[in-house]
Amino acid sequence: MTRFDGHGPASTAPSVRTWAVSTTSGEVVRGYLPWWAEDDPSRTGVRPERLHLELAAIGHQANRGGLIVPVTQGVDPATDAGVLVATIDCRPFGEDGDPELPVVNVQVVDDWWITDLDPAGVADLGRRLRALADHLTHSVAPELAAAREDWAERHRTDDPTAGDSPATA
Repeated sequence: MTRFDGHGPASTAPSVRTWAVSTTSGEVVRGYLPWWAEDDPSRTGVRPERLHLELAAIGHQANRGGLIVPVTQGVDPATDAGVLVATIDCRPFGEDGDPELPVVNVQVVDDWWITDLDPAGVADLGRRLRALADHLTHSVAPELAAAREDWAERHRTDDPTAGDSPATA
């Protein structure tokens, strides 16, 4: 696999990162922390009755960029804002319907408009959208494929709350 933007598994086997959630009763649940995840969801001092809620709240995310363009809302002056911002997300213990594989989400700002474009502004926006399309096609899509491959290799699918589960220590 190849590194993308300075992230990702090295050409040699990377060390495997893990997260841990420990309860006040001493129970510890551990899981795989993907190389692309920006934050470690580890927690300590969780009340045992809240463990399932803490696990359901775990989400791995990596911001993969988007466009920064001047946008307006209503009559407010234009301000630079992220538009069509892509993230890689994964919720390993999400609720029904949440994907357990890494996915890309693209944030589209609701009710925000790019206004007052002249021909040069339209051409500039077109160039930016093409650059974003190239970024999504040639960088984010391969990184997502690598993230899914890595996830399938390392993520445990057993029940982490079961007492004799290998994911529980």
